[in-house]
Amino acid sequence: MNSMGNIPEPEPERDDEPDIIILGIQKSSYYLYKGDDYLNQLLLVDGEYPKPVLCVHFETLIDAKLVIGEGFSIAQYWAIHPEIIARLRSDDCLIETDA
Repeated sequence: MNSMGNIPEPEPERDDEPDIIILGIQKSSYYLYKGDDYLNQLLLVDGEYPKPVLCVHFETLIDAKLVIGEGFSIAQYWAIHPEIIARLRSDDCLIETDA
């Protein structure tokens, strides 16, 4: 509330980071970095999930560790089959960027 007492303060603007982030390693292996709550829907052909999905590509696993941090271990993330990534691409639901 502001000094008037009855007008709520404006909410801070939400970061534009997508709800689902996938890590691509060597453009051949993919892992769900953020969005575990949407995993089942993401895997379904007609699933309902927030769009777009962001895929950040790394040249190597070491590059990913350098960017994400020392505690990064690919073993803690769900693997996503490359055909799921291909479907997201063909459905224009995937934004891809290099790290």
